[in-house]
Amino acid sequence: MKILIVDDEKSQRDALAGFLKSLEHEVHTADSAQSALAFLHKQAVNLVLSDFKMPYMTGNDLLQEIRSRYPALVVMIMTAYGTVEAAVAAMKAGAWDFISKPLDLDQLEQQLDEIEKYLGKASDSTPPAASSDGFIARDSQMLDLLEQARRVAASEASVLITGETGTGKEELARFIHKNSQRAENTLHTVNCAALPANLVESELFGHVKGAFTGAAGDRKGHFAAAHESTLFLDEIGDLPAEIQVKLLRFLQNSEFTPVGSNELQKTDARIITATNVDLQLAVEQGDFREDLLYRLDVIRFHLPPLRERPADIEALTAAILPELGKIHHRPSLQLDEGAQQKLLEYAFPGNVRELRNILERAVVLTTGDLIGSDDLQLRDRRQPVARDLKSSISNLEQDLISRTLTEADGNQSECARRLGISERVLRYKLQKYDISD
Repeated sequence: MKILIVDDEKSQRDALAGFLKSLEHEVHTADSAQSALAFLHKQAVNLVLSDFKMPYMTGNDLLQEIRSRYPALVVMIMTAYGTVEAAVAAMKAGAWDFISKPLDLDQLEQQLDEIEKYLGKASDSTPPAASSDGFIARDSQMLDLLEQARRVAASEASVLITGETGTGKEELARFIHKNSQRAENTLHTVNCAALPANLVESELFGHVKGAFTGAAGDRKGHFAAAHESTLFLDEIGDLPAEIQVKLLRFLQNSEFTPVGSNELQKTDARIITATNVDLQLAVEQGDFREDLLYRLDVIRFHLPPLRERPADIEALTAAILPELGKIHHRPSLQLDEGAQQKLLEYAFPGNVRELRNILERAVVLTTGDLIGSDDLQLRDRRQPVARDLKSSISNLEQDLISRTLTEADGNQSECARRLGISERVLRYKLQKYDISD
């Protein structure tokens, strides 16, 4: 196995490395969590053995970062300050095990044997998938997209990520950040749809003491916090119009004004945005600024739905199922052929997020060692109905616009008036449905 030892004490690193090398493992070492993450960014390993108590970032902090970036990587936590609470926290966070110092080398060797068997079983079940910084893909179009994203990451260009809910837009933003020159700093993520309407400006740009009732002191917003890092704004289409103006100004000159202040502040933050709605349609309807869209849409990546990339269904299942099996103490669970085929045929209206929920439900409720097709409890009846309904609505809309335009003798102004929509929206829909005058 390839093993990375993370410990701030050199004597401990060297002693453990010598023991592991005597067992014919390939061993690498790091003196901090930050160094470990930098190493993992360049090289893949099978196991991380990390000390718990380290300066700046603890072993649990490192564990959480690894879980988000490399979900299939096995991590064990070592500590001389073992407590039940710490062990429980580590296990809940996804650690393979929690072992106390001084290490029982016989016990450690036994653990390594179990991990090797586990890794061998996982690799035998499915062919390897490309996994980089937490983004797992085997589908050819996704591999091409990731290669493009890797090249874009080296630039400072604004990126817009589109796609259905649950397709992995945040993971792609994280992938871009971790392959950028800002990777050493934490990615800042904001869900614009979840921000309270009366606090959006304060959350994003901060405020000064006394700016409004309850503002007891100065507060730094997300833009200032993301200095020299990346700010990911999810559901950007839900940003209020008055905040869109402020975001546009920031994109133009990197300046913003905290609520209640007259002083401009600067920050060096790269902006990545995402949406599951049609922003061009939002522009046509007057809900989104066209000049802002141009600024955000310098580079666009569209994530196709999971149902259009079956190879990724297999790759994601191979990565997620062992992780869930470990968390729920059922590491030997596997899918039978019927269940695998059922997943490939399913439409996944909730995409990757739904796949994880389906697998977790099956892991918890299945009684045997194999997960069958019935154990998946797929909602087969929902998605076809939803797709037929969507198609039917589109057909009805197209037919209504065509008939109304004919009745208006091709006059778009009159057609828009009769339909109760603006001429801009009508022009967009004429183009969308390829309807001529």
